[in-house]
Amino acid sequence: MARLDEADLAALHRAYRWSYLGGLTLCVFWPLMLQLIFTRFIAPGQNPPDGVVKQLGYTFTGLVLLSVAFVTWRWGRIREGFQAQDSGRRSGILAREILFYSALFEVSCFFGLAYWALAGMEGLRFARSFIVLTSIMFFCFVPRFDAWRRAAEGEI
Repeated sequence: MARLDEADLAALHRAYRWSYLGGLTLCVFWPLMLQLIFTRFIAPGQNPPDGVVKQLGYTFTGLVLLSVAFVTWRWGRIREGFQAQDSGRRSGILAREILFYSALFEVSCFFGLAYWALAGMEGLRFARSFIVLTSIMFFCFVPRFDAWRRAAEGEI
């Protein structure tokens, strides 16, 4: 286990701050804005939430769970090889991964909008659930700085 020097730690922290801020914007602030304004700009669908619409909702749920499984698997792979990367590349890898995870979780938000456009008021709670899941997944599955630091130092 190798300790990081101050310069590497500072570069890693700076990359983390900016990418985490981008992820917060994408996965927390944007869904909050959608919660407030999406009913005004997207016409509610008139389809009852059964049959094809219900099956599509199940498909959306499965895809959201698949994205969580993929992020968990990918973080494990990144964590294993993170220490072997040279210190100049670590910050870029960290930023790329956080923004990639955030973008992947943002897809849940678009599923919510699609469900709203299909099911309308009858499917409102499900549409909002997909939108809220974006923030929940971000806070639960995007690694914090301490996890990145430990990975850089070789702790797994």
